[in-house]
Amino acid sequence: MQIFVIDGTEAMLEVTATDLVRRGGEQGRLMLVRILSGKGGQVSISCDGSTVAPREIEPGGTAEFLVPESGIVSLDFVDGIEKIERHLELAPPQRREFRLLMFSHVDLGYTSPIEEVKRLQARYTKEAIRFYKKSRTLSPESRFRWNIETTWALECFNELSNREEKSFLLELLREKEFGLGALYLHHYTDRTTFAELYHALKKTESLEKEGVRTKSAFLSDVPGASTGLLELLAFYGVENLFLSINNFLAPFKVYTTIKSPFWWRLPGGGKILSWYTSDPKWAYIEGYKFFDGDIKKLESQILAKCEELHDERYEYVTYAIPMAIDNREPLYKPVELVESWNERWRNPSITTSTVDGFFEALREELKNTDEATGEFNGWWTSNVLAYPRENAMSLLLAGRLNEAALLDSLRDGLTKEEIEALYTKLAGFNEHSGGGGLYLSNDPQEILTAVTQGYGWIYEANRDSERLLKRLRESEFGIGQDIVVFNSTHIERNDICHLKREEAGEDTVDIVNTETNMTVPSIVCDDSIYFLPGRLDAYEYRVFRPEKVEGRKSESEWSVGPIELKNEFFTIGFDEYGSIVSFVDRESGIDIVAREGRIGRLIIVRQPLNPSADLANAPSHDELYSGKGSPGREEDYLPLPCKWRLRGSEFGMVAEFEPLDIYCSPFTKTYILPKTLRQLVLKIRFKYISDVGPSDFIFLETSINSEKPEIRYSTCGRISAIKEMLSGSCGDALAFLYALKVRDDNIDLNIGLENVNLVDFGSPSPLGFKRKLDQSGDLYFRLFSSNLQNRFASPYLNGEPLDFSITLSLEGESLSNRAILQRVPLVTFEGAPKESSGKVFELMASDNVEIVFDGRASDGRIVALCKELEGRPGEVTVPGRISYGLSPFELKKVKL
Repeated sequence: MQIFVIDGTEAMLEVTATDLVRRGGEQGRLMLVRILSGKGGQVSISCDGSTVAPREIEPGGTAEFLVPESGIVSLDFVDGIEKIERHLELAPPQRREFRLLMFSHVDLGYTSPIEEVKRLQARYTKEAIRFYKKSRTLSPESRFRWNIETTWALECFNELSNREEKSFLLELLREKEFGLGALYLHHYTDRTTFAELYHALKKTESLEKEGVRTKSAFLSDVPGASTGLLELLAFYGVENLFLSINNFLAPFKVYTTIKSPFWWRLPGGGKILSWYTSDPKWAYIEGYKFFDGDIKKLESQILAKCEELHDERYEYVTYAIPMAIDNREPLYKPVELVESWNERWRNPSITTSTVDGFFEALREELKNTDEATGEFNGWWTSNVLAYPRENAMSLLLAGRLNEAALLDSLRDGLTKEEIEALYTKLAGFNEHSGGGGLYLSNDPQEILTAVTQGYGWIYEANRDSERLLKRLRESEFGIGQDIVVFNSTHIERNDICHLKREEAGEDTVDIVNTETNMTVPSIVCDDSIYFLPGRLDAYEYRVFRPEKVEGRKSESEWSVGPIELKNEFFTIGFDEYGSIVSFVDRESGIDIVAREGRIGRLIIVRQPLNPSADLANAPSHDELYSGKGSPGREEDYLPLPCKWRLRGSEFGMVAEFEPLDIYCSPFTKTYILPKTLRQLVLKIRFKYISDVGPSDFIFLETSINSEKPEIRYSTCGRISAIKEMLSGSCGDALAFLYALKVRDDNIDLNIGLENVNLVDFGSPSPLGFKRKLDQSGDLYFRLFSSNLQNRFASPYLNGEPLDFSITLSLEGESLSNRAILQRVPLVTFEGAPKESSGKVFELMASDNVEIVFDGRASDGRIVALCKELEGRPGEVTVPGRISYGLSPFELKKVKL
């Protein structure tokens, strides 16, 4: 495409030699002549002695001419007074081939409840097969081709189809006439566990055994993809990632410097060819701008797209146009339009395509394509994290399934199918629409149905996992009333465990080690007894006996005012509101709290904007798209003076704070200070919600004495530094799992998180987008908001408290170690093992390795997937039998 601007004395013309070339004839290139000045006139074009019929053009008007593809053409303009003559040298047009990718975007619970989505997706695939058969008489480039976006949608079809239908689809997939995305669903990959994504991608592995080789994955709607996910894709032979990034709540395109396509270089050395859709707001819906009208509309849109590609200096021939809407049916009209277009136009050509077909064509052109590295932190993860109770249950379930997979492997995989079913429900919750937590309806009954089927999965899965674990534990540890403490991880543990008070009775309880008959340190806090079971090796268990002690009192009377606590490790000062104002590490003398900062202060950010009021029209909200909305009003949340009391024992100290106001006591703060561990646990409990508006966010301030720390965080199968984030990532907040490390020359602090959603750096900033993340030591943990919540998924309506906790640890442990401690805490349950202590499995592994158990192989050996997280050598060993080394970031499936 070439653009010429021609100036006369008064006249001004813009001449565009487009890339559109008609089929047949020597003069088929479309040229547009537009009058930019205030007077119209007559324009004629000539070449090789022949003249195209002159056209009268009004001021501001445009005329179309067909000219040769290249060479010299002459333009004459006459307006009655002025005459302009120009010779224009035309370079050959840019060859373009547009690949139309048709699919139905799988969105669980936003447009329809999950069961309805299942029926729709199955029906759409059947309809697509019918359209394919209908189109077989058309030219190959116009034939109806369909992409099944996720393997979950394929499961829907297989569940609701007969043998003949399934066989025909399988053949279409094998022959690459239909496409299939490798991902199970559109996962929030910055909050899912590595085990969950591994189980989800096993669907792709099983399909390969049926001859269906899936080389590409769709990740639609949700901006964000961890390199841990990409490494799993590469492990299963998936080479390409098609990102249909929705920008209206997540301005990736505005903030990124990455050109599409690009090679996403992985930490382990591999790479994924990645593409993101260019439309800043339409994303995967873009194809409807081209193919929902007649041939004239298609021509105008193709012309506009060619102009856009010219302006962006897009250098490849192949270009993808995705055409999908949330759970929307396939259309036959596009193939008819494609057929008509290709009969009329030679360039650009349009081809219906599978996602694999698109990437195969694109790969043939790649030369010096840009590379990018780093984590793509999601902008939308807060959608599912807006529900702290259900979110907490999903994290609890992930830990339970870790233990269940281990115990099942020891039992020859007898409950493997049950575990897979629970992983499916967990994936449904971690799907990008939150499984129905955000449902586009004003009908309360419809909302209730969507939430019951979506968020209901996480409740069902937790209930079923409890039953499954009870059976597995009884099989391994017997039935009884002793307390079994089990380390279900591959790292050595010396951390706190707890059990509910009702399990041990209402009186004060001593916890006795049944092997030594010695009492271990314990203390009562809230509704639980916390105790220190001692050092536990990998997969070791220990048995304890609860003994009631009557008449013992371990707590002080309620007092008011500031307070200071000391132990061997710290001197901690609290203000009258129950927040920490000084936290001195006695070994170094450094105050961990920043000057003028607090640890434990509650902050509310009141937002003037409520996107949930008009989500259907969200693409037109520039303030959402650009982050230019009015800033929120930040203030202390219920700054009520607190009373406090202390509890003490051989375990350590507990300080409890409650607001003094007898009419308003919505929260408590509890600080646990163990005597033998260099850490502090802060637990926040909201008994009820007071004074929180529909768009307000509640944060917990944790202000660390470090101006420019190095910050590392845990994500799916990876330990990452914030500075490694991909261009265009969410720059105002970080969504992550379980733990982060804050480090500079003076501080090496691990922060463990329980039920915390997001962390902001520098200041609380909900919906306030930033191009660059400020690695400040001022951390603001998002606890909850009512933003985007449906009433039936709200955690505030069932009368149960909301619990959050953070652990500040100066133990010198690795971040991967702290992440495992938070993700899979020491488990306590009732049982009666034959021995007072022992190991269920002899396995040793370095703490920088993630292990996912996956039943037994045909030879009886346990199968495990091992992933190195931190970029240093790792090791997995069964003492005396077998050992595996892992190179930095390596992913390996092994038999133990």
